[in-house]
Amino acid sequence: MRIRSLTALAALGLTCGLTTPAFAATNVLSYDSNGDGQISREEFQELQKATFKSLDSDGNGSVTLAEIQALPAAQGRNVDGTRLMARDSNGDGMVTEAEYLSKADGFDRADRNNDGVLAGNEISRVNKFLSKASF
Repeated sequence: MRIRSLTALAALGLTCGLTTPAFAATNVLSYDSNGDGQISREEFQELQKATFKSLDSDGNGSVTLAEIQALPAAQGRNVDGTRLMARDSNGDGMVTEAEYLSKADGFDRADRNNDGVLAGNEISRVNKFLSKASF
């Protein structure tokens, strides 16, 4: 079963400035669609897509700084959204899913042994990161 949070953000290290957990899942294995106990690049990308959809509060296919600042996790905090908005490659003030995914290198950083999957300690490290991650 996939765990989704309304206050989700991007996967692994590509966040924008809050100090509360804010990812589509706090257990990466919830995206293990084939049940093999590992996370493939494709499964990881599903986490990233779910995160993007949860950020796109108006459902228009793009995320703005205002949407990030309106997240429940952002309330009472100074959220600048710099890391997320850095993905806005065309400078229009909105991050599309394509822009969001194109700069998502979290899988490569998490796959420490470069075997093309996340397993064992790699998953533990990702889960720990997600539980402490910030925007």
